[in-house]
Amino acid sequence: MELSLPRGMRDFGPSEYEALENIRSKFVEVARIFGFRLMEPSPIEMLQTLEAKSGVGIRNEVYNFEDKGGREVGLRFDLTVGLTRYVVSNRGLPQPVKLGVFSDMWRYDEPQYGRFRWFYQWDVEIFGTKSVEAEAEVIEFAWVLLNKLGLHEISIEIGDRRIVEEFIRMKLGVSNDKEITNLLRSVDKLQKKNVNEIISENIQNGTDVDTVKKMLEFGSIKGNPDEVLSLLSKYGITNLGDLTRFTDLLNDKGVKSFEVNMGIVRGLDYYNGLVFEIFEKDKRNIGALAGGGRYDILPSVFGRNDIGAVGIAGGVERTILALSNKDKETNPILFVAYTSEKMSRIAAKISSRLRLAGIPTDLEVSGRSLKKQFEYASKFAPLILVVGPQDYDKNEITLRNMKEGSETKITLDKLEVSIKKIMQDL
Repeated sequence: MELSLPRGMRDFGPSEYEALENIRSKFVEVARIFGFRLMEPSPIEMLQTLEAKSGVGIRNEVYNFEDKGGREVGLRFDLTVGLTRYVVSNRGLPQPVKLGVFSDMWRYDEPQYGRFRWFYQWDVEIFGTKSVEAEAEVIEFAWVLLNKLGLHEISIEIGDRRIVEEFIRMKLGVSNDKEITNLLRSVDKLQKKNVNEIISENIQNGTDVDTVKKMLEFGSIKGNPDEVLSLLSKYGITNLGDLTRFTDLLNDKGVKSFEVNMGIVRGLDYYNGLVFEIFEKDKRNIGALAGGGRYDILPSVFGRNDIGAVGIAGGVERTILALSNKDKETNPILFVAYTSEKMSRIAAKISSRLRLAGIPTDLEVSGRSLKKQFEYASKFAPLILVVGPQDYDKNEITLRNMKEGSETKITLDKLEVSIKKIMQDL
């Protein structure tokens, strides 16, 4: 029997799963600080519900099937659809509704570096208000979360679909919806393809070279918010109110490392206002760590055009990759070893004492020699507690620090207090 997994799937080994759970716990902590209520939408939706966001073409990108009742259903490909359906269906919810989710989903797209067909995301959404304060709230949330995880060198890039569309309609004189979409796609490709490739594609679609060049020049505008806003004014752009207010709010909140980027347009048939993506500086090969924006269109499609919607979601696997090359804080574990079978029961009692005190503790359970215990424990435990008869008779125990190669005698009466202090200093 070949024990292979389907393409695009993989197991989470212990170290990767620990990293995932670390991100989950930080997400839950920050969500509660910001007042987001945690929930989880159904993992299976009616296929027509999934199509409401991305059209019938989404069938090629999702895991969909006919259930035993003959209904067309599909596994969720993101968390936004389920959250929006939930809010729209529950009219009694007090607004604004602030919801957060950390869970998994499935997409049948091409696997690549940092992207799988089964993956995890964190997601926060605000429904009800159409005020730009909601955008500032979700960006501040993402900034605090990523910093708490140890990702301090990040770049928050902000765009506004309305500004780009104003440029296309007013300055390029394009009014055909299909051509506008093609030009927006051209801007969206700036981060992935070179200019000549994009120009060639647009010529094939019937757009003249001069129009495409002007579009790409505009889409390349990026930098300090004040400087970009000034430049946009010189272009004659009038729809700058929300972007100006948004950047002012981020400054007021103390959010750092953000810039305006007219090349950020995202979800062409989905977002309708401010959009944003977050990258790790100098590590763009990983792709965006998080992204989102305003999508009032989706609640409207579900029958509630009175509800505004804005959110941001982060890729957990990409965040794990971003953290993998950093000196991460891990939860150190203590290993309790013993010198003989006679001391094994005492070692078990000591380990139970430590666990009751909330100290992560592993215990030798295979009856191996002390040498073998050390070989095993040295692979994951920075501290090894050695239970031996001579120390025990003196009401002491030996603690070996594997990183420093040092040993300390600890009295059994002060065991928990001493271990906690030492572990805090690791």
